[in-house]
Amino acid sequence: MSSSGKAKKADQEQDERTRQPRIQVFGSVRVATNRAPHDDGAEAHNHSHGNDAHGHSHSHGAKDRKDNTVDPDLKFAPNIPEIDLTNERLRLVPRAISGLEKLQKLTLRTNAITQISRLENMKSLLDLDLYGNNIEKIEGLQGCTALTSLDLSFNQIRKIENLECLSSTLTHLYLIQNKVTELSNLSSLTNLKLLELGSNRLRKIENLSQLQNLEELYIGRNKITELKNLELKSLKKLSMQSNRIVQIGNGLKGLPNLEELYLSHNGIQKMEGFDALTKLRVLDLGGNQIKRIENLENLASLDELWLNNNFISDFKDLKQIKAKSLKTIYLEQNPLAKDPEYEKKIMEALPSLTQLDADVYEDVEVEIN
Repeated sequence: MSSSGKAKKADQEQDERTRQPRIQVFGSVRVATNRAPHDDGAEAHNHSHGNDAHGHSHSHGAKDRKDNTVDPDLKFAPNIPEIDLTNERLRLVPRAISGLEKLQKLTLRTNAITQISRLENMKSLLDLDLYGNNIEKIEGLQGCTALTSLDLSFNQIRKIENLECLSSTLTHLYLIQNKVTELSNLSSLTNLKLLELGSNRLRKIENLSQLQNLEELYIGRNKITELKNLELKSLKKLSMQSNRIVQIGNGLKGLPNLEELYLSHNGIQKMEGFDALTKLRVLDLGGNQIKRIENLENLASLDELWLNNNFISDFKDLKQIKAKSLKTIYLEQNPLAKDPEYEKKIMEALPSLTQLDADVYEDVEVEIN
């Protein structure tokens, strides 16, 4: 074969290799792409130079990397059940995602996505994770008719909206560390079991009365000043740590099935309002302004009691604890903890304990004589 013939054949083979789909890894997903083997997109991924504030790596091939991952021509297997494109510096949801009718879980964590889009006809999608992006508005979910879990934590969302299309399916909603100022537009989500709105800008509890299947509510690290509007018969866990609550009052009476209550790091001065909480197992009131242990007579199922970092000084208050099932109590950083016989007096008053502060007692009897 002549040298020109060999060259022509080599060019044809090179063209054929270029046209053939290539398998590349995006996150944990193997996908077919039409990129040529020398495509700079893959190279840019390997030339990182440090991290920005969000933990994203910078690269020499930033422009090429952007061109290939903002809207890459990915060809996902049509029957693939799960796709994970975490930390791929995406700015848009890849267009190949749309129409994957058998996709059940889509993870797009820690990217730079600014808009929820290209999720049409996602009839089998159950779990959508967009944690850690730059999304400002909840939208574009109309095609996710089977969605049960939605994570939009660590974004720039200011308003809860456009979730009516998920009213019959959504059970878990995560909106941690956004800029939400109001509990609104949730009444249609009657199947919701978990709602997480920690680290937002909420000032009051409202508009939750329709969520009668809600079992877990997390609204810690906000600016809430009152316990009210909590008529949730199915709620089992309530976390309101690090708010601005100074009084419990009757705010918990609408929670007859509550099992865990977290109210640490508020400004609560008095233990009260627990009469209806007969199923309560965990009570956390650490880091408040409490001086007396009281009003615990009805908490017969209590297993853990956290009262550390308060102003409790009288060992006689321990008689208020009637729960024979109590296994753990935290009383460190209270005036009574300075007593040289602190451990002895606590164990004498509460013989069922297996843990006092950080000390765990396993098959060991503490000397109380």
